[in-house]
Amino acid sequence: MAAIGNLYGVMGRPSDAQKVLQELRNLSEKKHVTPYGVALVYAGLGDKDSTFSWLQRAYTGRSHWLVWLKLDPRWSNVRPDPRFEKLARRLNLPK
Repeated sequence: MAAIGNLYGVMGRPSDAQKVLQELRNLSEKKHVTPYGVALVYAGLGDKDSTFSWLQRAYTGRSHWLVWLKLDPRWSNVRPDPRFEKLARRLNLPK
């Protein structure tokens, strides 16, 4: 679901991406929704502050998805941000 939301954002369909975010919020009332996925949708929308806020939640929650942070091309629009490298260092990801 998060991957589709990311794609909507990248494709310039923000209202569809926002609908996915709402679906994720609704789903989170019933079961765990990884903050990594929510961050991914915000990354697609180009909302860097929300992206990093949710990535921080993923870090705090020890999300196993974070191992893909430097490899997944869907993060390319936030990689130049200094917060990205700071998080990668905290995760002890290889350079």
